[in-house]
Amino acid sequence: MSMSRLDQLLSRRHFVIGSSALAAATLSGGLWGCASDEPLGSTGPSDSPEENAADLVLYNGHVQTMVSESEVASAIAIAGNKIVYVGDDSGIDAFVGDTTQVIDLDGKFVSPGFMDGHIHAPGNWYTSLYQIDLTGLSTNEEYLEAIRSFVEAHPDEEAYIGTPFMLNAYQLPDGSNPGPKKEDLDAICPDKPMLIHDVSYHAAWVNSKALELAGVTADTPDPEGGLFYRNEKGEPSGCVSDAAKGIVFAIMPDTMTNDKLEEALYKFMEEANSYGVTGITNIAQGGFDIIDMYHKVEHEGNLTLRMRVVPTMDASCTYDEVLAAIKSYNDSATDMISSNTVKIYYDGVTESGTAVMLQPYLESAGLGEHWCGTPVWPQEDFARLVHDFDAEGVQVHVHAIGDGAVRGTLDAYEEARAANGERDARHTITHVCAITDEDIQRMADLNVVGALQFLWMYGDALCDLERAYIGDERALAMYPVKKMRDAGIAITGASDAPVTPFVVLDEIEVGITRNSPYPEEEDTDMTRWPEQGLTAYQMLEAYTKNVAYQNFMDDIIGTVEVGKFADLVVLDTNILEADAKAISDTRVVYTISDGRIVYEG
Repeated sequence: MSMSRLDQLLSRRHFVIGSSALAAATLSGGLWGCASDEPLGSTGPSDSPEENAADLVLYNGHVQTMVSESEVASAIAIAGNKIVYVGDDSGIDAFVGDTTQVIDLDGKFVSPGFMDGHIHAPGNWYTSLYQIDLTGLSTNEEYLEAIRSFVEAHPDEEAYIGTPFMLNAYQLPDGSNPGPKKEDLDAICPDKPMLIHDVSYHAAWVNSKALELAGVTADTPDPEGGLFYRNEKGEPSGCVSDAAKGIVFAIMPDTMTNDKLEEALYKFMEEANSYGVTGITNIAQGGFDIIDMYHKVEHEGNLTLRMRVVPTMDASCTYDEVLAAIKSYNDSATDMISSNTVKIYYDGVTESGTAVMLQPYLESAGLGEHWCGTPVWPQEDFARLVHDFDAEGVQVHVHAIGDGAVRGTLDAYEEARAANGERDARHTITHVCAITDEDIQRMADLNVVGALQFLWMYGDALCDLERAYIGDERALAMYPVKKMRDAGIAITGASDAPVTPFVVLDEIEVGITRNSPYPEEEDTDMTRWPEQGLTAYQMLEAYTKNVAYQNFMDDIIGTVEVGKFADLVVLDTNILEADAKAISDTRVVYTISDGRIVYEG
């Protein structure tokens, strides 16, 4: 495109700056700057186009800056990995040089890159490359066929691990759920341990050899925060959940290496970028040295996801070990990789009967009378962990699903604040499936972030399991997101992948409609408390600026502003004006990570 033609195109549009920061730049001579950390110039671009030339220019678009809903631009200039101009088309020509890549957006929609506030990278890519993969299967017969095929194709493995099965496959007409049986796996492999994760990763299907090596017998009691499913003889039947799963998983050989994780990471990043994702809160898979692999990929110039790497505090490690890992992560932090956050489990999941509830599960669920679930940690121990990490200035990120778990977590956060003093902690609770009105207000008052999984918020198969465990009324009253946001809670979007997919546009649609986003279902009534749906802009906030805030990155990303890193997504549709059901059909045109186009659709 010639400069004269570009000038003609750019002169057709005009834009009035809304942001105070952008307006100040305009008054001082123009929205311009350089890719370094030096202050922006105060006299406007020089007369030499090449001196101010950007590497990438986008114009003739709808740029939703996310500074506020009304602040919209049409053009962006990027030099290196920084945004150096945001404004109208008439000002962009000063940033176009001979080597500038210029993209006419033709009205397309631009926002900050999508972010996921709770995800496990590289997710199912590790399974698909190295383990038994049951993705897309739904019956016991299909599971067994796939498991048998893998074992026959890999006879030299010392153990077999896979994922994901659905507990729905074992639901009985009376509402109880015995789960899968060890005998089915024994028939395939009786002499090596086998462990197959369910879709939530909170339950597992194991064979007799795995139970034997773990020392689990009919006399083994259920651990706090876990369950051994049992047959009519009282023997472990082959399904284990949460802390009970941990006992068996501990004996499985560890075959996960950083080299394998790196191979899976490249696949994961490619997929994430295709969805417009540029940043994640990475509840990390692998050992404490996983950070070395991420920095290796970064130093090679190949990291396309800006991430906060979060280790998990569980029974397999000590507080001192986790704290030391976090401090070492902090010592190596960069603009692409940060940390200073720890994840702690409070409870399990509703569909395994291990979420901690204020009111009992249904007796028909087969968990016994007055069963409310038990915490992973005794409350005193949990509160001590929260207090000690908070005292060290570490952000705490808690898995809490039941309303009892949410209350116990808020109690610990409140106690930590009272003991250590108030600070900008940005402590987080992820999932928050059930919460009382009283605790909604407490969560807001304590400035606790809610990292929520919007794909869980419609009437899918997991909803059916929740209804079987706690009843229709309580299950359909889960996820009061609008109440939470209206109370002042910062809501962030998260997938918990590989538990559920991380296609952000699907998640945004569900957050608005509270119905399925999938073509074969979205015209049916699978709604779940639709009055708790958010607006399209509120959902976009949840997957951009709010995750940046949660991750302490709001000073460098999350909005489209001069001086911030260029993490952007370009869509073929303005999702703020489109029919909600069309959002999941929107196409990602470009994903830009740290100034680089990393996906073109």
